Amino acid sequence: MIHETNYSIRTFHTDGFGHVNNSRHLELLEEARWQYAESIGLVTMLAERNLGFIIVDLRIRFRIPIFEGEQIKVTTCLKTLGSASGEVEQLVYKNREARVALKSLFHFVLINRDTGDSIPIDGAIRELLIGVIEP
Repeated sequence: MIHETNYSIRTFHTDGFGHVNNSRHLELLEEARWQYAESIGLVTMLAERNLGFIIVDLRIRFRIPIFEGEQIKVTTCLKTLGSASGEVEQLVYKNREARVALKSLFHFVLINRDTGDSIPIDGAIRELLIGVIEP
């Protein structure tokens, strides 16, 4: 399943060079991941079990700049799922064009929020995620 989130780029997203600052990109991507997780029921499922996903590695490739006043579309999808980790891919499209402005890959693990320990991705959570993996 591919989830889409749309944003209008505001002045506060940009830096002294007039384009979206790299730290703002991270915030926009994080919000899009949260919307994706909510849309599939993952946020509720994790809260009920006092579990959470944390990012352990991220890769971002900036391809073209995005400026104030432009519209962007962020696509979010689960690309891989192992027994203890997975990868989410996010692409940012500028002005709703087919041109990719940014490509990112986030590697995550599941943790027990009480202990902070990484735990296997199994049971109902695994079943949910397997159902939305995008090859």
